[in-house]
Amino acid sequence: MKKTAILSTALCSIVLLSGCTNTLDPVTGERNDPLQGFNRTMWDFNYKVLDPYLLKPVAKGWDALPSPLTTGISNVANNLDEPVSFVNRLLEGEGKKAIVHFNRFVINSTFGLGGLIDWASYSDPLKIEHQRTFGDSLGSYGVEPGAYVVLPVYNATTPRELTGSIVDTAYTYPFWHWVGGAWSLVKTGVQAVDTRAKAMDKEALLDQAQDPYITFREAYYQNLEYRATDGNVKVKETGLSEDDLNSID
Repeated sequence: MKKTAILSTALCSIVLLSGCTNTLDPVTGERNDPLQGFNRTMWDFNYKVLDPYLLKPVAKGWDALPSPLTTGISNVANNLDEPVSFVNRLLEGEGKKAIVHFNRFVINSTFGLGGLIDWASYSDPLKIEHQRTFGDSLGSYGVEPGAYVVLPVYNATTPRELTGSIVDTAYTYPFWHWVGGAWSLVKTGVQAVDTRAKAMDKEALLDQAQDPYITFREAYYQNLEYRATDGNVKVKETGLSEDDLNSID
């Protein structure tokens, strides 16, 4: 019942996406950002308080640990996303790409000791850039991201991505209910800290930006388009490479 309620809420949210615009003004080239006042307040909290006083110190501590340890733990967390990517690729009609995620999960879960070792990536046909979310799948069908929203702790998102997160959670609800919901928070925490640690060398891009909020917002939207189209999009000038865009979360 809980899973059905979550999924129903998610699907209803999709209907509302069309009412949330993220269009660019054809004259000024500026993006419509109806929640900018709220967003900037949340951005200041996340960027100037939460990150420097909590997330960054934790990320530095994570970075100081032996690389085999942190890589192994993050591999386990990422391996748990393979089944979700498998389902989302099937929903897109991408059978071959779905099988890649299926094979990665089987290989890494068995020969990789539960995912500690990413054996699958040693094979070029099984390498992936990122996991596939339901939000990416919606984007592949032309569903617009919607209005930009910055939430405390959660950070940047859009109605489409929030809907995707709810559906992805619904997929895995039975598993996390079985093993204990707290473990899902551990997985999420590991991935967040690992992502922040890998972004250490990109801090200057925001620090040197005239308006870090706008720079991040535009890079975020480009990242959404990049993921939804599997990289088949012309990257606009932002000072960020494709690798930078692919690392934004």
